[in-house]
Amino acid sequence: MSAPYTVVAVLEAKKGKEQALESALKAVVEPSSSEIACLEYRLHKTIDNPAQFVLYENWVGKEEHQARFNKPYIKDLG
Repeated sequence: MSAPYTVVAVLEAKKGKEQALESALKAVVEPSSSEIACLEYRLHKTIDNPAQFVLYENWVGKEEHQARFNKPYIKDLG
C-alpha cells in the first residue's frame, strides 16, 4: 500500500473572475470527496484576499490522486 499523498494548492482568480473560479472549485468538492481514494478534500477562501482559494487534498496515494485527472468532473474544468 502506498503512503498517503497530500496536496495543498493555492489558486488566485484573475480580476473579475473570482465568482467563476469559486463556483468551478465548489463544483468539484463533492465528487472529489466522494472518491473512494479521497481521505479529505477541503476548499477554503482566504480572508484577506477574496480572489485567493486554498485546496487541501489528502489521498490514499499519489497514483490515486493522479488518476482523478481522468474523471469527467475534473476534465470539465478545462
